[in-house]
Amino acid sequence: MKRFFHMCWNNARKTTCITLGLLSCLALFSFWSVANAEEQETSSLAPAAVQRFAEQQAVALGSVDTKAHWKNADLDFYPLGPGTHSWLVQAEFEGKPIGYMIITATEQGQMMLSEYGHGEQSPYNNELLGQALDRQHVNLEALLAGGGELHLGYTLPLLAYWKVEQPNHPALYIDATNGDVLPSEFLNLLEADSKQTSVSITDLSTTPSLLVDPLHLRPVFNPADNLLWITSKPVAADRAKDVIQHGENQEIVFSAGDRNVVYGGPLPVSGYQLWHTDQVAESILYVALGGKSSIQRFVPLSTLQQDGHFYIVNP
Repeated sequence: MKRFFHMCWNNARKTTCITLGLLSCLALFSFWSVANAEEQETSSLAPAAVQRFAEQQAVALGSVDTKAHWKNADLDFYPLGPGTHSWLVQAEFEGKPIGYMIITATEQGQMMLSEYGHGEQSPYNNELLGQALDRQHVNLEALLAGGGELHLGYTLPLLAYWKVEQPNHPALYIDATNGDVLPSEFLNLLEADSKQTSVSITDLSTTPSLLVDPLHLRPVFNPADNLLWITSKPVAADRAKDVIQHGENQEIVFSAGDRNVVYGGPLPVSGYQLWHTDQVAESILYVALGGKSSIQRFVPLSTLQQDGHFYIVNP
């Protein structure tokens, strides 16, 4: 049993299992055993190349904040469907969660840090899952006992979700970060496209050196509290980086329009962090989204600009 469920498993062994929402620890343990039994037959849930890549990112994150203990963290890996092109990496130090990463293999076989976060939060929130299942009148223990399955899913650019498969029923998709039920037609198409994509990971013998700047955080807010940003023009793509880095006194919203369902958005920009490599002259800007009513997630600016725009909230 990996650390992602250590709280539940350890408490179950002590016969003092804590209930997370409507999810009992027994149900969570059953889920991980059933949904990932095939992967757990091996000693690792990620290829060696993915593990090495994750270790490099953790060292880079640890170089800027030694108190966060990224350099000495224990990393646990969880394959994310469909097609296992991504992995959730939970980082812990001395038994306490310190952050997470999601690593994705691109169609070209290269690995990328799709997103990451600091602290105890994870994109896959068990309590929100329990609440969502309760609203849908689904009992997890009964589901698993009856041959149902529960899977962790992830699709670019930013959608972390649970897939609930019930015998003789259509699959149920739940946004892992907020508990919302997602449109099944949309997810079915995304999964079909992902399963058709074959990825062969390229294990490079030499990797670029990584340098990460300190975190720059901004006050968090709720975009719904002031909807005037909807009437403003989006920030020009070539100005977005400058606005995010230097607009300290401005509230900035990221919105992907019709694709907000993939982001759980619109979302507030709550900070940023710059990454540098010795092979790329230009730095990579990771934008922090959320942090007030949702988990704060650091995502590459280039990823966000593929689907959405940034808006400055008018006073």
